[in-house]
Amino acid sequence: MSENRDGKIIHSEVEISVDPNCTTAFMAITAPENGGLDVTEAKAFDAIRAKGITFGLLENVVKEAVENKRYGENICIARWQPPVDGKDGSIEYCFKRETTFKPVEDENGNVDYKNLGLVRNIYRGTQIAKITMPTEGEQGTDIMGKPVKQKLGVAASYTVGKGTELVNDGTEIIASIDGNLTYSGGAFNVEESLLIRGDVDVSSGNIEFIGDVVVKGNVMEGFAVTSKKNVTIQGTVTNGTVTADGNITVKLGSINSTLHSEKGNIKLDFCENSDLYAAGNVEASSFVGGEVFAGKSIIASGKGILMGGKYTALENVTASVIGSESYAKTVVTLGNNAVLTEEMEGHRHKIAEMEDKIDQLGKIITALNEMAKVSKLTPEREQMKVEAMRSRFQFQGEIKRLNARIAEIETTLERKQILSISCKKAFYPGVTLRINSCVYQVNVMTPHSKATIGDGEIVMVPL
Repeated sequence: MSENRDGKIIHSEVEISVDPNCTTAFMAITAPENGGLDVTEAKAFDAIRAKGITFGLLENVVKEAVENKRYGENICIARWQPPVDGKDGSIEYCFKRETTFKPVEDENGNVDYKNLGLVRNIYRGTQIAKITMPTEGEQGTDIMGKPVKQKLGVAASYTVGKGTELVNDGTEIIASIDGNLTYSGGAFNVEESLLIRGDVDVSSGNIEFIGDVVVKGNVMEGFAVTSKKNVTIQGTVTNGTVTADGNITVKLGSINSTLHSEKGNIKLDFCENSDLYAAGNVEASSFVGGEVFAGKSIIASGKGILMGGKYTALENVTASVIGSESYAKTVVTLGNNAVLTEEMEGHRHKIAEMEDKIDQLGKIITALNEMAKVSKLTPEREQMKVEAMRSRFQFQGEIKRLNARIAEIETTLERKQILSISCKKAFYPGVTLRINSCVYQVNVMTPHSKATIGDGEIVMVPL
């Protein structure tokens, strides 16, 4: 230690400095001179208190610096508690915003070139986006004991689109309805109905949708429209397929196509060589060829033509003309009993076929048993015998089931329905009518009549 030139005694001093933001404080201890006194812990802490430091004091550091006489150093003896800023909120979408129109490939690598992914079906309750809420963070404290504000997290920016809703305290966006998932206007939307502005063809691919489908154009050859609700086609269906749980409406008509309404009605302008099935009514101005089934009524309105093909309705058939001058083969079946009779005849035919097969299998088994009496059967012939016995047993079981069904049908057929087939203009030869279990062959042109049951047979009654 160097001596003070004038020999004056100088005691050790403590200097406390605080940074402008009050985040840290430093202590400097001057060395004593000429026998001056060392600084004490009490004096150091008095100096610290005099500066107003009340938080974040590093007491052990102060004590160590005094004890070890750390003169001339700038020692950090207090630190603040910095604030913890809040985290911004975020949103994670479960679907891509853009819709990519390209052939769909299945898990086996097979590519369906008629499925272009135009529709994204989504069911009510399906998660569309997961939202992370912002956090507030925590405020800090400076060395003077004063609070230091933190930066609050900012909520994620998003829009709740049509057909969607915010749930679970704002942490999830879900579909509020069944429909087609689209992205527009900065938000995902769920549309209950699907509008195809042109044709269903190579540009759109097949359409499979859980809501209503409206096609402004036509359904072209080889393409299909499927809906869990209703389908409306503004044009025609040509060599195509339309399937719906609800109603099917074709403003023009169908040619060489299949239309199937599981629970509703089918209405079109004309039906040509097409297969139609509806749980309710089937209505068109003309039916030419094909096979039509209606759970309720077949209605040939307008021109009212029912010509060629097979027509089955459980409640009613109405037309202006049934058959044609060219004696087109036309079969009209009416009533549940008639349908059951047809089913029963089909079962009896199957039973006859299976009985023939059982007889053939019996002969094979008998022959193999005779062979076994002479010498042991080879493994191949033993397997043949086992397969023959198994097949015979299966056929016997199926015959038993079909006979039981036939018995049910016969019981139902005892309850006759009162039904009629109305024809405003004419029945033509070549038409076969079946009502309940009765069959009537039209041999001459019969105008303005209805076919109904009278005295246990089909009779023609003038309208």
